[in-house]
Amino acid sequence: MSRILKRPRLPEKVVSIVLVSGEYPWLKETLKNYGVIAATTERDNRLPQPVGFHPDLQICPFPFGRMFVLKENPSAAALRSLGISVTETCAEPGDRYPQDVLCGGFVWGDYLVGNPKAIDTVIQKEASQQSLQLLPVRQGYAACSTVLVNERCAITADNGLEQALTSYGFEVLLIQPGHIVLPGYDTGFIGGCYGKLSPNELVFTGQLIRHPDGARILDFLENQKVSVIELREGPLVDVGGIVPLMEKDKNE
Repeated sequence: MSRILKRPRLPEKVVSIVLVSGEYPWLKETLKNYGVIAATTERDNRLPQPVGFHPDLQICPFPFGRMFVLKENPSAAALRSLGISVTETCAEPGDRYPQDVLCGGFVWGDYLVGNPKAIDTVIQKEASQQSLQLLPVRQGYAACSTVLVNERCAITADNGLEQALTSYGFEVLLIQPGHIVLPGYDTGFIGGCYGKLSPNELVFTGQLIRHPDGARILDFLENQKVSVIELREGPLVDVGGIVPLMEKDKNE
């Protein structure tokens, strides 16, 4: 049996089901080798074409199985079929900033991290009702830009995010921007290249050694007792993240 994650993106047990981009069939096939079922997104044609499949722009996971998705998003049905409570955004997405980042914030512990001028109002309202404090940053692509290692540690290439999170007591590894493949753009974001498969396992879409700060990332993760799985050879690819949805029951 599987259960819905209590805390977004940070599983307490071994992950059984994730959400990944439907644009990359190799993601689903490779994750199957690790015993993980991958539900896939459908393209949202209202988003910019290169990121139309990206989970981190289509959804915003909340605690205890609550999920916000873009209004009339085609991937919502797959989430509902898993028993996840889905709520649509108030605004309709578009192909220009900030209409493409309505779901661009992320919940981390007691905080909703993101740009309050970009996050959809229904998401901010729910955060307030759940007593989540808004941690404001200028980066509208906050979820895309951040690797959540655990409850206290993260990785980002965004200076503003690093400064904001550090000021709230989090430990953040700041890496060089760039060096991430995202067809259609000069580069992608580090947050679009990862997911957690268990509390102590972090999976990447390519080889960290192909990033100039790969060794620093590996050292940072080792210090947090988090091991790394690399899904394929080659550079990191921004696929919109690998979002854990369900984890195995404690008795499994």
